[in-house]
Formats: sequence, structure tokens, C-alpha cells
Amino acid sequence: MDVIAQARAAFDVLAAGVDTVITRNPRLAVDWCQAALGLLAAVPDGGRQQADLLLSMARAHARIGQPAQCRAALTRWSALVGPDQELKEAADILAFLSLADGRFTHARVILRGAVGHPAAVNTGSLRLELAATAFWDTRWSWSDAALAVIKEEQRLQRAHALVLLAVEALGREEIDHALRLVKDSADLVDLRTDEELAERPVIMSDLGWAETHLGQNQRARRRFLRGLLVCEASGQYLPVAPLQAGLAELALRQGALTTSADRAERAVSAARSLGHNDHWAMALVVRGEVALASGRLDQAREDATCAMRVVDLDSPQWRRARLAYAGAVLADGDSTGCVRVVLDVAGDELGELPVWERGRAADLLGRAERAAGRVQHAVRWERVRARYEALLDLPEKNAAGPVQVSRREFEIARLVSEGRTNRQIARLLEVSHKTVETHLARIFAKSGVSSRAELAGLTVANRVVARPRA
Repeated sequence: MDVIAQARAAFDVLAAGVDTVITRNPRLAVDWCQAALGLLAAVPDGGRQQADLLLSMARAHARIGQPAQCRAALTRWSALVGPDQELKEAADILAFLSLADGRFTHARVILRGAVGHPAAVNTGSLRLELAATAFWDTRWSWSDAALAVIKEEQRLQRAHALVLLAVEALGREEIDHALRLVKDSADLVDLRTDEELAERPVIMSDLGWAETHLGQNQRARRRFLRGLLVCEASGQYLPVAPLQAGLAELALRQGALTTSADRAERAVSAARSLGHNDHWAMALVVRGEVALASGRLDQAREDATCAMRVVDLDSPQWRRARLAYAGAVLADGDSTGCVRVVLDVAGDELGELPVWERGRAADLLGRAERAAGRVQHAVRWERVRARYEALLDLPEKNAAGPVQVSRREFEIARLVSEGRTNRQIARLLEVSHKTVETHLARIFAKSGVSSRAELAGLTVANRVVARPRA
């Protein structure tokens, strides 16, 4: 057997195996592609095979979560086949690269064009990817045809479509419907092995965040942790930053600031190591929220500013970062600036934000207006906040209830969450700093926390509430 025949035989074995491993072990797929490309050097007229391998390599890098390597392989592929083939054969990869840069509108243009392309393949998957761009951006409506075109045996795709439908229902404030859809999705996911979940690990992130939005915190935590195990075992790191950010968010809600800070740092590290700017922005937002709850105002402002800088304005993470920035502005004492920032990002009726973020926006507006002495405006926003908090008041059976404190203690807890010192609080409330210390000791005893940082975390997470008037 001559050298060319040996190389061709070895190439055929590797090339045939790439598509079978790419969904569950993309790192192995990359290694096989590289080995096969090396063998092609000895094979004449191997241009078409080289192009196929480069496209598979780009897709494998996308599954791993490596935008730079993905872009390099796609550029080499496009040079061989011509740019006219991109929309037909590589729309999913082009959309991944746009989303990684936080360019959501561009990604939607690509996916819409591909779905309507007469020679497009896998249009069902492309429709699902198009729908998934609305997960964090419920202002953008999509068709539930994404679910209709998925076959019965495609259980993970069905589970993902159910999550997207749940978020759409949540955007319409149909909470019971959203809960049912999330449960149906979870039932499909829970029956899958980790190896099966490796075919679509992003479902663990999106389902976990949907459960988080709906107050299903314990289920979400289990989902995020299992998702990390699936990613580690399969070598797919694209969902790692959202998974870690989800765990950071849940820990912050519980007032566990040390745990939350650790998870947030892991999220930032994961996103930066991959060069995924949209996930980096998401991680920075959570890290900034932890910093604000811990009284580190400069860090909170810096993280929010950086998050806004690394993605386009049409990224949902830009809006989340802008809202986080408003919180830092208010904590710095600029109530007018806070109102301006919140209304700029949320709109006059908060309709530019997803339902699950409107309560927080209204809370910032109410606190800012009250601090500025505009009581009528404050009362209006406090009512809006109460409405959205009631809408999403879905405590789990085993979740600890909120800590009830007196109205004066609640006032002090709020000021602590804004990073105020005891003496600053005393001046604002016109009491002695000893009185503030006494109230703080009572709050610590009632809440079970032992530090100002933990108390701030509970307060920011709305786990400290004023006792109703008798």
C-alpha cells in the first residue's frame, strides 16, 4: 500500500468518526479533525474534504465555547468554499460568534436569513436557536413553531423549546402556565443521563435560570450544579459562566456573600478564558451586585461599567448592567442620577425590562424618589414594586421565609445595604450612633447573620422586610 493510499484510509476513519463524537466530546472531535487535516497533506485533490473538516472543527470549537478558534477555522473554511455558502451551511456558527460578541440583532438577522434560505439544512434547529435569543430579552417575540417542528424523539430540543415557551409565558405574566412548562421541561431533562445531556448542555443553564426567575431556587441550584458536572465531563465550557453566575445569584439571594463572591469570580474567569464577551458581561453584573451588597461601591460601579463596554446596546446583558449601575449610583447618594439611568434602560412603564427585573427597577426608583423627597413618585413606584414582587412571590416549601423587623430596623438595614456607616446612618435618621448599633444587634439576632455584608446581601435579595403595621 503506497503512502497516499495509507493516508487516505486513515483519513477516512478519522473523518467518519468526527460527526459521531462532536456532540458529546467536541475536544476529541477537534483532535480528530486536526489529525485528519494533517493526513490530507499527502492526499491530492483533498480540497472538499478539507473544507468539511474545517467546518466540523469550527462547529466543535463553538460547542466547546471557543470563539477565537471557531472564527479561525470558519475563516479557513470560507476561503475554500466561498462566502456564498456561509448562510446555507454555517448559520449556526455565525450566530454563535455574533452572540459571543453580544450582537443579538446581528445573530437574529443571520438565523432568520438561514431559516428562509431555500437550501438551508436543519431549519428546525435553526428556529430553536433563533427562539433562544429571546431567553433574556422578552421584548422580542418569536413563533412557537420552534416547538412544532421538533420531532418527538428529540427530547432535549423539546425540553429546551419548553423552557423558551415558559420564559415567553412569564413575559406575558402567565405565571401558572410558565411553571407548568418549566416542570414539563424538567421532567424530560431529569430522565436523561449526563452523557445524553452532553448533547445539549445549554439546557441546564437556561432551565436553571428559568427556575430562578420563577423562585424555584432549590431546583435551580441542583440544575446548575449538575450542569457543571456535565460540562466538565464532556469538555464543553460554553455554559459554564452562566451556570456559575446562576449559583452566585442564588447565593446572593440567601445572603451568603462569600459563596456568591466565589461563584461570581469563577463565572468571570470562565467567560474571560473563552473570550465570550456576552457571558463576561453577565458574570460582571453578578460580581458587581455582590460587591454592592458587600459595601464595595467602587467595585460595583467598575464591574457594571465594564459590562456595558464589552457588549452592544442590543445585548440583554447591557440592560442588566445598566440597571446594576443604577444601583451603584443610588448607593453613592445620587438619587436623581439613579432615576435617570433606570428610566433610560427600563422605559417609563418598565416595559423594556423582563418581568423578573421590573420589581428591582421599581424598588430603585421608589428608594431614589423617596431619598429626593418626591414622596408621591416614590409611593407610585413602591406600588409597582409590590405588584411585581407579589406576581413572582413563589417561595419553595422548604425555603426560609423573609426576616420581619421593625420599620426603623428595616430603614437601617436598607442604609447598610447602600454601604452607609453607623455614623452616616445616625446623621440621616437623626439618632445617636449607639442607637443604630442597638438596632443592628437586634437585626443580627433576628436574621441569624453575623456581619454587615451578610445583612446587606439579605436586604438586597428582599429577605428582610418591615413588619406590617398593627
